[in-house]
This record gives sequence, C-alpha cells and structure tokens, in this order.
Amino acid sequence: MSGGFEADSQPGVAAAVATAETQPAADKGTIDLRPLFAPRSIAVVGASSRGGIARTVRDNLVVMGSGTRCYFVNPRYDELHGQPCYPSLDALPERPDTVLVALNPLRAAAAVEEAALAGVPSVIVPGGGVVEGGEAAAAMQREVREIALRHGTALLGPNCMGMVDLTTNAATYIGDINPWLPRGGVAGIAQSGSVTDAFIHSGSRIGFSRIIGCGSEVVLDTCDFLAYCLDDPETTAIILFLEGFKRPERFLALADHALAIGKPIMVVKVGRSPQAQAAAIAHSGSLAGEERATDAALAATGVIRCADLDELLETAELVAGCRRMGRRVGRGRTGVVTVSTGEASLIADLAPRTGVDLPPVPDAARDRLLATLPTLGYIGNPLDPWGAAEPQAAYAAAFDAFAESGAYDVLAIVHDFPYRSLPGEIETAQEVTDELLRVTADRPDLLPVYISLTSGEPPAETKVHLDAAGGVPILRGTVEAFTAIAAVARWEARHEARSHAGAPRRMGWTTLAADRTAWGPDVRWALPSTAPTALPERESLALMAGAGIRVTHLRAVADTGAAVAAARELGGEIALKLDAIGLAHKSDSGAVRLLLSGDRQVAAAADELLALGRRLSADGVTIRGLLVEPMAPPGLELIVGLARDPGFGPLVMVGLGGVLAEVLDDVVLRLAPVTAEEAGAMLGELRGARLLDGVRGRPPADRAALAEIIVAVARLGAERPDIVAIDLNPVISGPEGTLAVDALVVTT
Repeated sequence: MSGGFEADSQPGVAAAVATAETQPAADKGTIDLRPLFAPRSIAVVGASSRGGIARTVRDNLVVMGSGTRCYFVNPRYDELHGQPCYPSLDALPERPDTVLVALNPLRAAAAVEEAALAGVPSVIVPGGGVVEGGEAAAAMQREVREIALRHGTALLGPNCMGMVDLTTNAATYIGDINPWLPRGGVAGIAQSGSVTDAFIHSGSRIGFSRIIGCGSEVVLDTCDFLAYCLDDPETTAIILFLEGFKRPERFLALADHALAIGKPIMVVKVGRSPQAQAAAIAHSGSLAGEERATDAALAATGVIRCADLDELLETAELVAGCRRMGRRVGRGRTGVVTVSTGEASLIADLAPRTGVDLPPVPDAARDRLLATLPTLGYIGNPLDPWGAAEPQAAYAAAFDAFAESGAYDVLAIVHDFPYRSLPGEIETAQEVTDELLRVTADRPDLLPVYISLTSGEPPAETKVHLDAAGGVPILRGTVEAFTAIAAVARWEARHEARSHAGAPRRMGWTTLAADRTAWGPDVRWALPSTAPTALPERESLALMAGAGIRVTHLRAVADTGAAVAAARELGGEIALKLDAIGLAHKSDSGAVRLLLSGDRQVAAAADELLALGRRLSADGVTIRGLLVEPMAPPGLELIVGLARDPGFGPLVMVGLGGVLAEVLDDVVLRLAPVTAEEAGAMLGELRGARLLDGVRGRPPADRAALAEIIVAVARLGAERPDIVAIDLNPVISGPEGTLAVDALVVTT
C-alpha cells in the first residue's frame, strides 16, 4: 500500500482543473465534521409526544451504551418521555455539538439559524418529501444552505435518516438501530434513507465504522463524507449507494486517492440522466451513453461497481475478510470444493456471468487425487469429493491437492447454511470446513472462503468457528459470491498499477482529493447551452493529422472537371464526397460515392453529388465543392471517438463496425487520457476482438497502430476542452497500414 498524496506530473487536463471556478465556501474556512460524528451532546429541537423522533434518537443512544447526552427542546413541554424538556437552546445546561431538527422540514430554516447563532457546530435536518415538495421546499433548502455556509455549520440533510458512528459510539439516527450491528472497518454512505436502513439491518455479514444517510446534500455531500472516511484510520473500505454525483470530478479524485492508499470503494449507482444533446451529434456520443460513461469513470479510479445491494454487501464482506486475515484475493484464481455434484454444476454454469476464474485441476493434482481417492468419478473445478471416502479424508485430499498445485489464489468450501443450527448439519459443515482451515492455515498466499449458495444468516456456530480461524470471509449467493471474488481481484490489480504509476490519471486530482472545504473547487465539464458546431471533414481530418494521426489523403475541388482531373492524378479507385459545412454524416444523406474509376464514372458521380448539394443548400447546408480521396486499402473497419460527458469529462472510445458501429454496439470506453497499455487493453475487451487477429483468411489489424490513435484522440480531448466529440469513422487497419478515412470533430 502507498499512502499520502503524490505530486501531479501529467499534462493535459491540468488546465481545466486549475482554472475551475470555485463555489463559495464557508466564511470560517473548512467545515469541521468531527462534532457531527463524535457529538458529546445533541439536542432534538421540536421534540414532541406525538412524533417518535426524539424518543428514538435517545433510545438508540441507550441501546448503544453511548456516552452522548441527549436533550429535548420544545417550549410546550416541561417534561417529555421521562426527562426534562427545555424551552430553547439557550436554556440547555450546555451547548450541544449537534442539533437535530424534529420539525416540519419547511420550518427548518429558523431552527438552523437559531442553532448557528447559538454556536452549535453541526445540524441534522431529517424528514421526507423535501425534494418533491415544490417551490416552498426548494426555497427552504436554499435558505438552509445559505445559513449553514455563512456560519460554517456542518449540515447533514435535509431529507435524511441521520448517522451512526461506531468508532465514537454515537448516533443521531431517526430509525431504530440494530443492537447487534457489528463494528468493523466498512463505512456505509447512502443517498437513500431506505438503503441507509438496509445497511443498519444487514445482519452480521460486515462490521461498520459508520453509516451515513446523505439526504438532499444541500451543504455536505457524498464527497465530504467520503473524504472524512478516507482520512479515518479506522475505516478500511467504503460502500456507497448513489443516485447521482453532485461533484463528479471531486468524487473521481477522492476515489483515485482511495485506490492509491488501498481503501476499496464499492458502489451501487442507480438513476439515469439524458445524454447531453451536443455529444449526440457524433456517433461517439450516442454510443457512449450515461451508463457506459459512469462505468468507464468508476473503473478508471478503481471503484467496484455492484449490480445490487446483495452484491454490494457480499463484496464488502470479502474485502473486510481479507483485511481481517491479512490476505489477498490475488489474481482471483479460485478452487471450489462442494458437497454436491449438482451445486458444482450450478457453479460451473453461472461462473461465466460472474467473471470469476476457475482454472482446471492441474495434471499433478489430478493424479494425486486419483491416488488418494480412486473411486472419485469426476475430477474438475468445482470438485465434489463427497462419498469418495469418509468426509474428513475426502476433503483433506481435495484441499491438499488444490493447495499444493499452485494453481489457485482462493480456496472455497461450498456448503449451504444449516437451518436453525441443526446439530447434524452443523457437524458436517464444520468437518469439511476444518480441512479448508487446516490446509490454508500456514499458507498466507491462499485465501480461504466459506460460500453458501443460498442467502440468509449463517448459524452462530458456523460464524464463531470461522471467526476463530482469523475471520474467514462468509459469502452468500452463487452469483454474488463469485462476482465478489472476481471484482476484488480486479481491484487489487488496479491498486498495484496505481501504486506503480505514482500519480493520478488527471492532473488536479491530487489537489481536489486533498481539499476539505465543504463546497470547494471542482471541474465544470457541463456543456454550454449554445449549439455545438460540427467541423467539416476537411478541417476535421486536418486537426487529426496535426495530432499525429495518419489520415487519408484528399483533394478539395470546386467542380466536376476538377474532380476528374484530381482522380486521374490519384490513380486507382477513388471516393467522392460533398465538401459541405453543416452536413455531419454524409453517408446518411447519400453524399458519398465509392469505388469510382475512369473519367465517365467520376464525372457522373460528381454531377450527382453537386445536384444533391444544391438541394441540401435549401436546408441550410453550405456546399463548398467536392472531396476526392483514394479508396483506402482493405482492412478491418473500426470507430475511434471521443465523447465529453457533462459530469466526468472526456472519454475515449473504440468499437467495431465503422458505419455499422451503432448497430453492432460493440464498444469500449475509458476516461481520458489513456496510456498505450490501456488502449491496447480496450481493443482486447471488444466482444469481436478476435477479428483484430484475422479470421477466415483475412489479414490481422495492427493493434499497436490502433492503440496509438486511441491515445492521440484521448490526449486531444483532454487538452482541448472546446472539443465536445470526435468521430474517426471508419478507421481502417490492415496489412498496408492503419488510417482514419473519415473524421468529424464537434466543437463549441
């Protein structure tokens, strides 16, 4: 693991970050979050006998055995729920560290103002329906935000459930807290109250350092809480449930820092937003899409994206288990031993969905198994040795063979949780599990994992047994468990790569990650409201050539005669196109003619195109003449492009198909800029990657040359914030070279 913040050394995006407009921060500077998460005392303003918030908040502290003092404030009561009730904050025996507003959210501004004037450092505004409450609610949120920023108040909410901090044994949570909630190193942050509750009531699977419900994030947001958790030595991993990114570039900077210091971030991201209209002018924009852009951005910073809450929690348990045992998933090569041939077959069927690597049993291990268990009918991975000998002997032989083969990083026993601790089932589970624990005890390079293909709580006996062995991870669900192993293996590889790189992908991320103001600088990637401009092909190709990309040779001519003369000079078959301003996709308008040879063919095609141009002129297209280009040599057609996401900035894309790219929809995205190694990996991730190597007698494409084009396009997008989108379509790669045949650049 590497710690600290590295110096920026990467050119390109630095200018955008360095010149980013700064939002107003609190007059007192950085807002201190410690009173919010470690309050010595709290006051519930608006405590009432009718509502349950005050009693719940107080009782939660009692259940936790917390030393945090809880006061009730409401001038209508002298006593409430068996304790004194005070008329105002000024009447309290002490100034509280936190005020929790238990009033109608539309009255929250007055309460926040009173707390701020009393010097209370943190305020929580819970309540539901605030965002959907119309203009009145919007006005309240604006007013609350202004008050908090003016006074430097750490404001959580509105529209949140509060927080639970197990490192300080404090809580300001308006729902019931699970008294059996384990303490550990995972922080949970959710933009949904119900998901916050799901974390709190997730059973024994993971231990939490703290759980935070973000609410509407009018002041403090996910980035502030994420930064706090990254700074916290007792937090070793973070799980997130996000509906959107308020400050996406800051989020990426913090995620990159988390990757560098070895704290995994896992996220379920929901919600969709329309793709920016400007980017959709180019094929790259429509192919990128909001979901693919999010995937690419999160992957670039090592964030593990999970499909649902089950997958999120199982991945967190695996990460926490690795920390407990001081072991790694490594390359994720997993050897699986089951107690059922049917379950072994199920795992084998589902494994491709999860991305887990289940290497075959090596020959030496196979021979050893047959020597020890000669009646074993089938030897494979997963392996079911049940019945080949007495359970202890059979599972000892299986795990010994797997462990000594050197083919695996993870060894898993698959045994469903015994229901209600049935003694016979508990005994069987422990008997087969003990062999896994024995064989991995002195092998720190092997991670033992217990997997139940069905969900539910493990029996107490099983959990105690595995905890005594160092905290062996317990995973539930076939897909969830094996997806988690694959995901953590990818994260470990990215962590190593990030540590080796020594610097973030984008300059400026170090500054953003280190900043702790509640509303600090962030990159404004959002596209301007003015309509974008599509550069004509001639100018687009010239821009690409200037960026070091090999492009097709072209001649710009004014009329049919000049086109015929240019074709003669070029020789061979030629392509003829309209040279037009305002015509982004010429093929869609019939403004391209291919495979032309001889004066008569060229002249006829030129006359047709010029006639088409006169018709298009009525629609506002400016016709400058014709473009004469030699036909590209044969090869594989691809698209290389750039899309500028409003939140995450420039993303580079490569896909198969050329003009059929959108139909094939086989594309891979990365956050720009990229290295040559990353560009090569993008090509390998295409579903049709085998086409690059040549099939059915076709010649292979030049992967290195294609990678150079991807790197150049990404670099151009990172250095030129005025470029909204780039399409190089098609890029043709074959034995005679790789070149961009057509180009479209969209600028603002």
